[in-house]
Amino acid sequence: MLGFLIMLWAVPKMTLGHLFFSVGSTAYIFIAVKYLEEKDLQKLIGEKYTDYKKRVPMLIPFIGWK
Repeated sequence: MLGFLIMLWAVPKMTLGHLFFSVGSTAYIFIAVKYLEEKDLQKLIGEKYTDYKKRVPMLIPFIGWK
């Protein structure tokens, strides 16, 4: 998801149309990850995923802190 966010916001010229698209897509990514994807993963994997969520940040997993 971090790659998509970089792709949405790293543009040489931000037009009004692209701004609306970026804001909407960013909101969708946060909502989908937080309320849809993580819920499904919790059901599928269980306690191991809960432990993983406590250790790893939502969008930038390689920084290693939360």
